[in-house]
Amino acid sequence: MKQFAAPLLLWMLSCGSVFAQDYRAKVQGTVSDSTGAVIAEAQLKLRNINTGVEVAKTSNQSGQFLFDFVEPGTYELTAELTGFSRFVQRDILVQTRGDVTVNPVLNVGQVVETVNVAAQTVEVQFNTATMSLTVDRKMLTDLPVLARNPFTLVLLDPAVVNRYTTNLATRNPFYMWSSSQLDVGGNTTQRNELQLDGAPLQLGYKGSYAPPMDATQEVAVQQNAVDAEYGHSAGGVLTLSVKSGTNEYHGTAYYFGRNPALNAVTNSVVRAPNLVRNHIYGGTLGNPIVKNKLFNFVSFERWQTKDPRQAIMTLPTELERGGDFSQSLNPDGGLRALFDPFTTQLSSAGVASRTPFPGNRIPVSQMDPLAVRFMKDIWLPNGPGDNITGVNNYKQAYFWYLYNWNFNNRTDWNVNDKWKVFARYSRFRTDLSQNNYTPNTSPAMTDDNGGVMNSRNIAADAVWTAGPSTVVNFRWSYATLNDDYDSPKSAIGAQGLKQFWPNAWYQSYLPGIPAVYYPNLIVSGVGSASFGKGGYWYQHPQSYNYSGRISRNMGRHYLKWGGESRLLRGSSVRPNLMNFNFGPALTADTFQAPNTRLRGDAWATFLLGALESNSQAQHIPLQEPRTDFYAGYIQDDFKVNKNLTINLGLRYEYETGLFDPQDRVSRPLDLSAPIPDMQKNPPPIPADIAALRGQPYHFTGPWQFAGNGNPRGMWDSNKKVFMPRVGVAIRLSDRTSLRAGYARYVIPPLLVSDVLGAGDARYAGFGAITTVAPSLQGIPQARLSDPFPASSNPLIPPVQKSLGIYTRLGSQADWNQKDMRTGVNDRFNISFQRQLPFLMHADITYFMNFGHDLPYNDRLNLVDPNLSYTHKALLDQAVANPFYQYLTPETFPGQLRNQKTVSRGSLLRPYPHYLDLTQFNTSGFLNRYHALQVKVQRNFNNGLMFLVAYNFNRERNSYFFNDLDEYAGRTTMLDSNNPRHRISTATVYELPFGKGHKFLSNANPFVNAVFGGWSTSTLLFYNSGNYLRFPSQVGPDATPAVYRDRTKWFDLSAFNRQPAYTPRTNPWQYPDLTGPRNWNLDVTLSKFFPITERVRFELRLESYNLTNSFVPNDPSTTFTAATFGRTTTQNNRGREFQYTARIHF
Repeated sequence: MKQFAAPLLLWMLSCGSVFAQDYRAKVQGTVSDSTGAVIAEAQLKLRNINTGVEVAKTSNQSGQFLFDFVEPGTYELTAELTGFSRFVQRDILVQTRGDVTVNPVLNVGQVVETVNVAAQTVEVQFNTATMSLTVDRKMLTDLPVLARNPFTLVLLDPAVVNRYTTNLATRNPFYMWSSSQLDVGGNTTQRNELQLDGAPLQLGYKGSYAPPMDATQEVAVQQNAVDAEYGHSAGGVLTLSVKSGTNEYHGTAYYFGRNPALNAVTNSVVRAPNLVRNHIYGGTLGNPIVKNKLFNFVSFERWQTKDPRQAIMTLPTELERGGDFSQSLNPDGGLRALFDPFTTQLSSAGVASRTPFPGNRIPVSQMDPLAVRFMKDIWLPNGPGDNITGVNNYKQAYFWYLYNWNFNNRTDWNVNDKWKVFARYSRFRTDLSQNNYTPNTSPAMTDDNGGVMNSRNIAADAVWTAGPSTVVNFRWSYATLNDDYDSPKSAIGAQGLKQFWPNAWYQSYLPGIPAVYYPNLIVSGVGSASFGKGGYWYQHPQSYNYSGRISRNMGRHYLKWGGESRLLRGSSVRPNLMNFNFGPALTADTFQAPNTRLRGDAWATFLLGALESNSQAQHIPLQEPRTDFYAGYIQDDFKVNKNLTINLGLRYEYETGLFDPQDRVSRPLDLSAPIPDMQKNPPPIPADIAALRGQPYHFTGPWQFAGNGNPRGMWDSNKKVFMPRVGVAIRLSDRTSLRAGYARYVIPPLLVSDVLGAGDARYAGFGAITTVAPSLQGIPQARLSDPFPASSNPLIPPVQKSLGIYTRLGSQADWNQKDMRTGVNDRFNISFQRQLPFLMHADITYFMNFGHDLPYNDRLNLVDPNLSYTHKALLDQAVANPFYQYLTPETFPGQLRNQKTVSRGSLLRPYPHYLDLTQFNTSGFLNRYHALQVKVQRNFNNGLMFLVAYNFNRERNSYFFNDLDEYAGRTTMLDSNNPRHRISTATVYELPFGKGHKFLSNANPFVNAVFGGWSTSTLLFYNSGNYLRFPSQVGPDATPAVYRDRTKWFDLSAFNRQPAYTPRTNPWQYPDLTGPRNWNLDVTLSKFFPITERVRFELRLESYNLTNSFVPNDPSTTFTAATFGRTTTQNNRGREFQYTARIHF
């Protein structure tokens, strides 16, 4: 690896040291005379109107010119040559990553004569096939964005879909998932490249920082960048640029407030009054330090807000708490019958049965004493529920308290004609908490919002004009985030656990854990309820980013090449001390495909203390993962002639396998290598079971740690990651272009497996996981009061590297694919653009994404399901465990060592000496995404701007249709369940009354104050419903009748539970069966009051969900659920008003 990386790194350093993917724009064109002949040696100057910074160029022999690294803003272009009149075009809008074409025409005359061009530049793109959309400052200022997250406005692009939540009100800028969970066509969510002023923001799966909207200059999104400069992404590139100072003092001071008296009920299901009272205030200031030379821009914003939330649970009634279920009904109106799982019998015919509880009451003598103790902390329902089953009988509104401040400062220095530099420092801090909404202030309440979210982003950039046609760019940046769960009021400590388990069975899993919380209890059946805290997080990833770029204009070729590196470091852990699960199946009449719609109850299972087999305890140590990323590229934009431009590029990327400075990570399990002790002394597996298996046993798979002769990485990286880029832009006329592009994106390993930020990479040996003993022949083997008995299933302790190759034997294990071939997206677009009358421009695009080698988790220790379907209950029978006390505790240390009996089926695994084996990030799945995208846009002019976008798409992905296919490794391309249709619109309209407008332009000050200065804006998003996904159960082959009624969304009559020992045959989804459509309309009404010529005061009223529409969530699609076919919760929030006061100067 060192031999490979060193030359690349040296080459990169020769180019400079900064991050190469730039946010700045280009202005280019061809100088000609009135006859169309090109003019060489014309003198051109591009001047920023606000800062006065000016750059000069000379047209080449083809009459062409190009200004590179142009900061977003408004410009004036002049062109002159002796013997011709001077050409001036003002108000040229240059947007983030823009490529603006201006073709000056020089008329014969004297230079002292000036031809002023007032017409706006054509918005059609003639120079590149890259698909992009820029949301400018006007939209950022005027559009209603409830969560004030600038990344939200990329949803105006028809390609972009929100995967964070469908409720835009929760996309707060400090929620780090909100900026990363955006899909830019072809499943790019969490795998986009996020940038601020060109510096990276994405850390693992999360975005690290978003500036205040008042500090943001523009937002840009690229769906298919054919420029090889862009990478480290699955295909989407999202960029923000912050404002810069100018030659004038300018800024804002503002306040945003919400009062509950103005708002509708937040949630129509809970029906609690809206109590939100929010305060957001801040300001910005841009100013010159040295005129035309040195500028500064600073912003500050503070939040003191309440985010409304709803708790919807199914809790036991007063009778049920005492074990009396004689009044508990199933959805059909009959008694929900309960059966004793400890009486399970398996007949000679292989039919399982259980004894019913007399009177449907659980005797106190059979209740688990710890379950009875926990019940004291569980509160009573506060309602009858949504139907006769009592489902969702506790509904309570509550708040998340959010306290945030956000600081941003950028300084720009125009050193001289050759050097321009800027530096930026950005940071926010967020404190999160919530109130205890339970009537008894229960310690068992789950606090989902305790902790902090902090971020810091620093960048420094320099542009050196090395010659008339050569520009060099250097950049360095640093990004970090702190996302920590912390809820001191919910912590009970080790002493708190002792009140539940005096024997302290959990003791070996406590060292290094940040805090101990109330045990996590999950009760899911008729409805669901969760208590305590299971998994939480402590995440501190950071990145140091360096790169450089050289660009050179060589006649018709615009060449650029560069390199970059990212040094990624982290300190993280995701503790998950214990989870205990309870479901209805253990108290149903059988364990063979029980009909839990009618029989069995999760709360009855809880009172018995009978644990589901997915209950577990876990120790995860603090992790310090590291990885290094390198890239290089070359790009040639070849202007063949005025009407044809070809974009050609090649990018190379390399990322090291993730490693730990102390070599605590493990290498992939080699299931072809033998385990010497087991080969010499194989376990005594019964002959009849071996005969069922039909093939000999091979006891393979010794564990391997990184280091000490082995590679240090968790996987071996791919050293052949080349990404070609090709684009063609054809100028059909001065107002029309046709573009086609192809770009390959190879998803970086860090964006496939977020080991850097997640903190859940288990670190085998240093961490440990122990599952409860699984049920045998339908009889629970673990009780809540003693989940891990020392005699039969003790905790597997952390042993570090002391057991060597035997580390995970007898337990479950997981690892990453050894030869990491990360997913590849091949992206194509064909785009037709046309400048329309009334300053509008339209874009019609057909886009395709062909993804391959996409990751999935390969479960390698599955029993052949054909054996289960053939032999049925025979495989459920308990048999003596051949691994019981097998070898020594050092050579066979896992859970299998301590279990006297196991199921016959478990010995039919390919590797019976292990439990579950999972290879993460196995390459092989496919994605096919096709979309027709239509966009019509008008930039702001004469008081009006708008954007209307539509997306019709079809997406298909690889799936294992059923367990037979998964075992055989046979995939099927199935339609995605994502919505097919998406519409987004935005408008800004200044009413044409008052000074400077069409009507009442000469009105007196009083009339102007009343009728002038009014404006309105709207933001509308619409998504057709999700296709409803159905689990394995009996269902119709064709689409059932669809009613779209909340109490009965579709015809339920053809559905039933899946019979025991049969494979899935029902469809995953139906062509015409979708959930509720999701749409939202937000509107503003603003009034501006002039105070002086340079100072204005704005009052604004914003209405979110103006129509107060109710959008339900998808209905339940599980036959055995009490809410099957019903939708019982709300997706959006009721209408809210926000009032704003803002001073502009």
